[in-house]
Amino acid sequence: MDELFNLIIRFFSSVVSELILGTVFYTIGWPFVKVATLGKYPKQEWLRGSKNEAYVCCVGLCVVCVALMLALNQFSS
Repeated sequence: MDELFNLIIRFFSSVVSELILGTVFYTIGWPFVKVATLGKYPKQEWLRGSKNEAYVCCVGLCVVCVALMLALNQFSS
C-alpha cells in the first residue's frame, strides 16, 4: 500500500512541477529573455529538459516573485 501511495504522490508532484510550473514560468520568462537578449534567445523550439529552458523558467520565477513583492508593497519604506 505504501508503494502505491508513493507512486501516486510522485506522479502528482511530477505533473505539478513539470507541466504546470514549468509551463507557466517558461511562458512568463520567455518575453523577458527575448527582450533582454534582443531577440536572439530563446529559440522558437520547446527545449524540453535543457539548460536554456531552466534559465528561462528561472527568469519567469524571478519575475513572478518581484510582481508579488510589488503587489504586497514590499518595496515601500
